[in-house]
Amino acid sequence: MGRTLRIKRFKGEEELKIDSKGRVSIPANFRRVLESQDPDWTEGKSVGMTIVYGSHLTNHIECYSVDTMSEVEELIDRMPSAGVRAKTMVRNFLTESLDFSIDDTGRIVLPAKLRTKLGVALGDAVMFAGCGKTFRIWNPTAYADVVAAETAALEEDEPAFDPDAILDELRGLTAPLAGGL
Repeated sequence: MGRTLRIKRFKGEEELKIDSKGRVSIPANFRRVLESQDPDWTEGKSVGMTIVYGSHLTNHIECYSVDTMSEVEELIDRMPSAGVRAKTMVRNFLTESLDFSIDDTGRIVLPAKLRTKLGVALGDAVMFAGCGKTFRIWNPTAYADVVAAETAALEEDEPAFDPDAILDELRGLTAPLAGGL
């Protein structure tokens, strides 16, 4: 009996410093996921990724593997091209994105435009946060503020929040929780 192929996900968080040339290392565990999701990657070759910076609603940048970005592009291609939604999707995911190759030491150069969006400078740290199919790069202070705000809102809305109970509900082991998901 064959094993089911498991898709690797971006997990965890790590704070790393931008050097004086704008380079920042991609966390090693994130690089392994990127390698597994780049059909052109082989040992000793640069791995690719895409950074999407387009949404004005966010204070982070979203990072995609080659496979995940291809999936997004295919979804956008299926949209009727004349609509405002399609044009917005093209701008947010294609126009306002950059393709990167990670160098042999595991780094990318974070351009000034992206450092400005994040509110960081050369020599500052950035926070990498795994989000499953993607990962995000944040200004560490903004990341801490968002986590604190989300935690406070959750404690106010659901003081007895239990992630394990939600997982059981998703598995179909219990009745839905009051208030839903």
